[in-house]
Formats: sequence, C-alpha cells, structure tokens
Amino acid sequence: MRKIRIILAVILASLTLILAACNTAGEEGGGPDIINNNQVEDAEQAEQQAEPELEFPHEVRDFGGESFRILIDRQWDGNHLDIMDFEVEEITGDVMDDAYYSRNALIEEKYNVKLEGIRVEDITGLFTRTVRAGLDEYDAVAPRLMNAGDFAAKGFGLNVLDTILSLEAPWWDQNIISDMSMAGAAYIIAGDLFIKHYDGIAMLMFNKRLLSDLQLDSPYNLVNNNEWTYDNFNSMVKAGTRDLDGDGVMTRWDQYGFVTQLDYMTSFINAAGEKLVSKDNDDLPYFTGFSDKIVSVLDKMLEVYMDDTYCMHRDAFGRDGGNGQLVQFWIFPEGRSLFYWAFPRYIELGLRDMEDDFGIVPIPKWDSNQTRYYATLNNWHSYTYMMPVTISDIDRNAYILDAMAYHGRQIIKPAYYNICLQRKHTRDEESAAMLDIIFSSTVYDLGTVFGVGNYIGDLEAAHQRNNNNAVSIFDRGEPRIDRDIERLIEQFSENR
Repeated sequence: MRKIRIILAVILASLTLILAACNTAGEEGGGPDIINNNQVEDAEQAEQQAEPELEFPHEVRDFGGESFRILIDRQWDGNHLDIMDFEVEEITGDVMDDAYYSRNALIEEKYNVKLEGIRVEDITGLFTRTVRAGLDEYDAVAPRLMNAGDFAAKGFGLNVLDTILSLEAPWWDQNIISDMSMAGAAYIIAGDLFIKHYDGIAMLMFNKRLLSDLQLDSPYNLVNNNEWTYDNFNSMVKAGTRDLDGDGVMTRWDQYGFVTQLDYMTSFINAAGEKLVSKDNDDLPYFTGFSDKIVSVLDKMLEVYMDDTYCMHRDAFGRDGGNGQLVQFWIFPEGRSLFYWAFPRYIELGLRDMEDDFGIVPIPKWDSNQTRYYATLNNWHSYTYMMPVTISDIDRNAYILDAMAYHGRQIIKPAYYNICLQRKHTRDEESAAMLDIIFSSTVYDLGTVFGVGNYIGDLEAAHQRNNNNAVSIFDRGEPRIDRDIERLIEQFSENR
C-alpha cells in the first residue's frame, strides 16, 4: 500500500504540473512552465468542479502476480494511432505517458497483477487462429472498430452482458452497448480504460481568425442557441471560399470553406439523426440507408462537400493527381480553411504548431427540432475492447477490465481530456464545453461497421463524381445488402 500512496502522490504532482504547462502553452509567446497564482486558482476550481468520486463496485482482489495479456491491433509508429498504454516504463514528464504509467502502476500494485500489451500487425489472423484453436492465450483484445465488428460476428467475443462488468457505470460508453448489440447480446466495449476510444470521434474544427475576418457568427453561439444546423453550416462554408491568387482556378493554395476526407459521409448522416442500418424491437438489423430523410441529407451535403468551389476533398483531390493523403494537413494548419472535419487525434498529428487559434464544435444537427447531437466513432480510427470467447476465468478478466476503466477515468481521462485537450490544444474554454457534448454523444452505425452491401463505399464513390442517386445505388446493391443483413442476423443469432 505504501507504493500506491507514492503513485497517487506522483499522479497529483504530475497533474498539477501538467495543468501549469498546458495553461502557459496556450499563451502567446509560450513561456516557462511555472505555476503562478492564477494557475493555482485554476487547479483549485478544477478540483471543486470535478465529478463526485464513485466507489469501485467490487471488493479488492489479489491476483497473485499473474499477467493480464492484451492483444492490440498495431498500426505504424509515429502516426499517433497505436495504443501505447503499456509501453511506458517510468515517469517522463510527458502528459499522457505519465498518466498511462500511473494508472498501470496503481493497478499492478493494488491488485497484484501485471498488465502486458502485445501489439501485433496481423491481429485478424493471429486472433482468429487463437480462438479457433481454443487457446486461452489472451485476456482481452483491443482491435480497431472495423475488426471488432468482424470478430463479434464470427463469435470470437464473449457476451459482456453476462459478465460482472459494471457497464452502467460512467467509465464505460453505454452507447456502444446499445448501438452495437445484436439479438440481445453485446460483445464490444469502450470507455475510459484507454484514450484511443475518444481519439476517433468525428467532429469539426474552425479557424477563429478566418471566422473574424469573414464577420461570421461564432459556431459556439449557434450551438448554444440551438441553431448549429446543416443550413447554417453550409452558408458559412460557402462564405469561406476565396481565390487567393486570382487565377480563376481553385487549387490547394487557395482558401476553402471546408476541408474533409472520404469517411466524413457516415458522420454527417449520423449527425442528422439517421443510420444506414437500424435495429428492430428484437434487436436485429434492418437497412434504412435509402430513406427519404437520408436522401435529403445527402442532397444537402452535395451542395458544398463535393463542389471544389467550396470544399477541398482529400480523396477527390488525390484522384485528380494531387497528394490526397496530405491535403487536409496542409490547408487547415496553414490557415486557409474555415472548417476542418477531423478527430481529436488530428490535434496531435498535425495541429500542435498551427499559428491560428482554432475551436471545436460537434457536427451540426439536421435542424433545430433535433433533440441531441450525434458524434460518430470512426471505423478505422477508433479502438475498442473485447473479451475473447476462449478465456477460462471470466470473472477475473471482467474484474481487471473494470479496474482499468475505473482508474482510467480517475487518471487517464483527466490528463487527456480535462487538462490537455480543454486547456492546451483547443486554447479556449468554449471548446471544453463542446468536447463535453461530443464525447457524450457517441453513435455507432452498423451499416458502416459491417460494410453492409458496400453501400457506404458506393455512396462515397458516387459523391466523388458529384453524383447523388442513393435510390439507384440501393437498387443496384439491394441483393448484396439483403444478403449481408441476413448473414448478420444468422451469425449473431447463432452466437447468442
């Protein structure tokens, strides 16, 4: 217990220093990371405003020094997508590294268990072979969302509703349970046990300087007045375009109302309160992707998103011979786009040195009658957790995952969210409130996660050609869509 007290003291000291560093980093000219009176007051206010501490819902257990092995979907080093939570070996002064280390050290000491992350490039092949061989090799698996859906459909995961996981607790994302369940069972979890869940949530960023130059209303005001809608967003996008060099041709050197990339589409459909695949009263999927509402949403999107007068679309630009993989990381950071479709992880990836201040808002509602915002978890960028169907001690593994999420909410989430995103990177208090909205509005679309009929892929390809005929696309793809829906129902009914 003495070591735990030391760790907690280190956490408190680290968060205090992090707060000071993040506050000074947002000031013009930077400056040394010295705690002044205002920062002390900020720290005291943050402590007073923190949510009441909830008790861990299980008695403390001792796991005898056993290893808890987590199989992780590895990407490539340096793109800020990988889960690196278990590779930090000491306090370094880095905001997130210290939070990872502190959470892991506390759990290892308090529960006498060794956390071990195993990153592999071919998680699909390795996990498939492990499950089919019936091996109790890994205690948890952390795949990207698209791989998690495939694993769940194939029966590789446990139904988490039948475990001791406290899924109703705030350290778990309840929306992933309700949206991703099938036939009354749920296999995929996410929450505060790791930040890569939040890192893949779709949102919008805006350039404050351009907003002021164009004399446009603040998106913050529109959100607060329930006027942040498709129509208002489109109007602002159209007002943001400028042919800076006057050559009559819009190129990557001009100014745009919006920069985006191919996978924006699902997030805007979802933001309007629609899904490509919904579920019936029996918790089984059915296709909704060609409804009148979605067709109207796509029409509204097409007004600006595929018109290169207003929008620089990364993938269409790449198709025409440009470097499509980089264009949004040129234009918005260089101060030549009013809006930017992005994820929180893009802040670290390309915006830390941006000269202009930027703000963050949710993707707009369809209209002011819509009761809530919807923030899509991206299929490629978001990570999840699953419990392998082959584990022998279900209660043990569920307990440790609960502990990781519980202490992650106390240690990792404040470092990532309350301190770093809300103070250092986003540079204003309004963005903090916007992040509260975005992170509590998660939504998962089965049509994208499972690639039903490749319908979203066909829509994306059509939009690159300025073609929006969702009904004809559905008519051509209906046999594949019906086949995929029937297969999902059959697979998940068998798993149950």
